[in-house]
Amino acid sequence: MRASTRGRDVVIDVVDDGPGIPAAERARIFDRFEQGTNRTTTGGQTGGGTGLGLAIARWAAGLHGGTLDAVAPTPPSTGATLRLVLPVDGPPPARSDGAA
Repeated sequence: MRASTRGRDVVIDVVDDGPGIPAAERARIFDRFEQGTNRTTTGGQTGGGTGLGLAIARWAAGLHGGTLDAVAPTPPSTGATLRLVLPVDGPPPARSDGAA
């Protein structure tokens, strides 16, 4: 994991040393019920995920005014890199007039 600041944002990169996420899949892995093609196996069994974890994590980041994305790994890493960006000041205040 790496953390830094960028302007008024905190940037947290979570990096693993697995097979990585192909560039073509980086956007869709955040869709509900989606599972990437590079899923790992343990004891001959593919992980039992439902494909909801990253969708929920991205939704939660958005509630806090942030973003969650899969980005290209930074060498020497070749695994998956997920980048969470959160504003230091928190989410923008809710509008009282109902507009987004």
